[in-house]
Amino acid sequence: MKLNKYIAALCFSFLALTACESDLDKVTFNPEEAVASSLKIDGQSQLLYTLEQEKGKSEVFTLTWTKPDMGYQASVTNVLQMDLKDKNFANVQVIDASSDKTSYTFTTENLNKTIQTLFGKYKMETQQTTIELRIASAISAAADTVFSETLTVNVKPYEGEAIYPSLGIPGEYNTWSFTDQQIYSINDDGIYEAVIYFNKQANKGWKIGTSRTTNTEYWGVSSQPANEASSVTLTPGSENIIAYSKNSYHVKFDKNTLKLEMSQGHNYWGIIGINGKWGANDDIELTYGKEEDTGEFYLGTTVEVTSGTTFKIRPDHDTAYTDQLNAGNIAYEGDIAEAASDQNFELNAGNGTYEIKWYFNKAVPKLTAHKK
Repeated sequence: MKLNKYIAALCFSFLALTACESDLDKVTFNPEEAVASSLKIDGQSQLLYTLEQEKGKSEVFTLTWTKPDMGYQASVTNVLQMDLKDKNFANVQVIDASSDKTSYTFTTENLNKTIQTLFGKYKMETQQTTIELRIASAISAAADTVFSETLTVNVKPYEGEAIYPSLGIPGEYNTWSFTDQQIYSINDDGIYEAVIYFNKQANKGWKIGTSRTTNTEYWGVSSQPANEASSVTLTPGSENIIAYSKNSYHVKFDKNTLKLEMSQGHNYWGIIGINGKWGANDDIELTYGKEEDTGEFYLGTTVEVTSGTTFKIRPDHDTAYTDQLNAGNIAYEGDIAEAASDQNFELNAGNGTYEIKWYFNKAVPKLTAHKK
């Protein structure tokens, strides 16, 4: 009798479990019954946020939101989106995506860069503008998206950089970081390029990609090309690229065709011309560095100017000035201008000590010079 009761109890438990699983299977998402996130600003109460470049790391405002109610317990991804007012989120910028976070703080720098990105999308000049922000919540890619109310914020940005699509160049030279040096697609057309400084470790192996999560998110080579090959076709999820041995290269990758082009391979970059010295070995070497506050990479040096303030930047002591940097082919700012001839740079704050930096790994590289 006890055995029969035990078997009956097991059968009842099994039937109950089966019924519960069956009921769960029948749960479906109904967007009309879902309660969207509620979004608000937790910051200064003002009509206009004016951004100042010198306050790049300062906080502008914080957005907070409630978690949506999708009608049943589920893992929901909440995406903070931004666009310009009255654009119907046609060029939506994803600011943050998470299933757990309920707040996001804009700094001056990241808010300005995002606005400049939108100006570029809409071919607009820098101007006072109104941005729109919302939370888009979804259970999965296949489910309908639930949107919060749209929040509008007036912002006066400054002239500055935009955010461009990018791919990482992970390798032994940067301990396989996908977020270190990048290549950029300025036109968002699948063509990425930038100068990469490998510090003579290119031939120890590297790849291109965004992540190693799946083999479709990074690219290598199925067979090693010839040393210093000018181009090679990459393969998803393949082996390290080790065919290049210079310190720096201009790296160009077409994600549409998977064609990699390597050019301007050089071991040395230097300033030539300071104090009137233009000889074959008068170069002042630029050394590799990284800004602690912005994370930007540069080749830089400090120069003492006593006479003669014009200069160029050239690689490998090249007296033919192939691949040179001059006032005609790179942006520049600070105590620097274009000289009267030969597109030379000129330090324009008189004799003294100058810090010169070439920010090479940017979508739009630039040269800065500041007198100390």
